[in-house]
Amino acid sequence: MFNTRVMQVVLRGLLVFIGYWPLVVLHALGWFTGTALWWFPNSLRRGTRIHVELCLPGTPLEQRRRIARRSLIESMKGLLEAPAIWFGPRWRLRRWMGGASARDAMRKALAQAPSAIFLTPHLGSWELAGQFVAEFSRVTVLYKPQDSVFDPLILAGRARNPNARLVPTTTGGVKALLGALRNGEAVGILPDHDPPPGSGRFAPFFGIPAHTTDLVGKLAARTDAGVWFLVAERRPWARGFQLHLTPAPAGIRERKQSVAALNRGVEACILRLPEQYWWSYKRYRRQPTGRGSPYTLRG
Repeated sequence: MFNTRVMQVVLRGLLVFIGYWPLVVLHALGWFTGTALWWFPNSLRRGTRIHVELCLPGTPLEQRRRIARRSLIESMKGLLEAPAIWFGPRWRLRRWMGGASARDAMRKALAQAPSAIFLTPHLGSWELAGQFVAEFSRVTVLYKPQDSVFDPLILAGRARNPNARLVPTTTGGVKALLGALRNGEAVGILPDHDPPPGSGRFAPFFGIPAHTTDLVGKLAARTDAGVWFLVAERRPWARGFQLHLTPAPAGIRERKQSVAALNRGVEACILRLPEQYWWSYKRYRRQPTGRGSPYTLRG
């Protein structure tokens, strides 16, 4: 216990230190790390290339290769910029979220429905997107606890804004989300995870069955909450971020259509910024009974 506590103190100090580095330095390190991952065999590169091939088969080969390579670079940028979002100077964080059009869009969205569900796929700077919501509303975010010494540090970073509250992916956490919506507050959900058995249904994701959370549809059907996709696009050459807010597709509140509508919304976000998606995530690891794994089919 003592050693764990000491390690957490040391790691927090390191993350705070890194968090004050200029964004151009963090993104440059991300570029070098991602480029190295592209050139040397590793599981992240293999997973990224498989998913780009599966999901974008009509895209020319050279473009697919570019998307896969850039995805590894952008993923490493996201990893290295996280300490700056969690522990870096607040004035800089507010500047990154300072786009007038995005702020106006958020105000209009909350004026339409103060209780709102914000869906942020693993695209662009999803850590920044959560901080952006907390600038405008109390927000309860569903969070999968990590079995590591980093868990309390991630929690502290994501909840740095007093308006943000994180709840675990348990029955109690789901009840907290529903309670927040009924209180006229916002909730945040990562919609492109593979949920545990019994908490999702299969729906097409780029034409392939993907086990998809049905929580979004259930929450939307039981409340009058608005449902929005929120993406923080990472601008080139460390020039900050651009936030995009778009309504969820029709059918998100219908039980039979909700998971398919959810995946259509995620697809639309990805197709606008395919290089910034986390393609290495094993999205198709569960398949319907009797259907072969797309990973096995590719060796």
